[in-house]
Amino acid sequence: MIISSKGVTAIHTDVQAIGIPAEELSALLSDDERNRADSLRFEADHTRFIIRRGLLRQILGTALGVEPSMIRFSATEVGKPFIAWPEQSGLHFNLSHSGDQIVYAFSGLPETGIDIERIRTVDDIDRLARNYFSAEEYALIINLPAWEKNKAFIKLWCIKEALIKASGWTLEHGLAAFDVATQYRMNRFRVPFGDTHTLTCITPVFEHICGFATALAIQIDENEPLNLRRYSLQNGEYIEL
Repeated sequence: MIISSKGVTAIHTDVQAIGIPAEELSALLSDDERNRADSLRFEADHTRFIIRRGLLRQILGTALGVEPSMIRFSATEVGKPFIAWPEQSGLHFNLSHSGDQIVYAFSGLPETGIDIERIRTVDDIDRLARNYFSAEEYALIINLPAWEKNKAFIKLWCIKEALIKASGWTLEHGLAAFDVATQYRMNRFRVPFGDTHTLTCITPVFEHICGFATALAIQIDENEPLNLRRYSLQNGEYIEL
């Protein structure tokens, strides 16, 4: 078992290199998940959904010692998923995907969030930064040279997504709750989030994923060590990084 509630485990995989047949993972899904998969218009999206949800069930089933298909999920009012059965499992998770890339985070702490974003050309960056970033973050973006803007914008957005997902707040509420203009180039930093949270952020989580930004956010005490283990699932094998 590679995950437990004693630390934080981050896992990355690629749909094209996972090495586990989609049919095998599909058999683990609930009827509702299969219906959601079938509702997707494009075959690639259908396959990606099956793989990321089936793999989630497979990992959790192994960790919890239960049949993966028996696990039940629910979600908070703002849509953050959690394990509804087994009850009081002591294990929390978060996941994110971008194209064929999938990342998961597992821990014993509910305030856990992870995000992955493909670094790409973003239209109208200045307007988006003005509307969704803090004044300091906006100033940072508009003063960067054109060649650096896209990467900085995506990295900031990825950090923000991870922090918001960890907090359990809504996107609209969370975007205004913090500022990371001075920290976004750091690999690890603490962020005051609203009046009640201080979250620790790690970025990048997976340095080996070229062309993508990754960020992990978790609430731990200031002097508490972060026991983080990272794995890449390739050809059916979990490789510790």
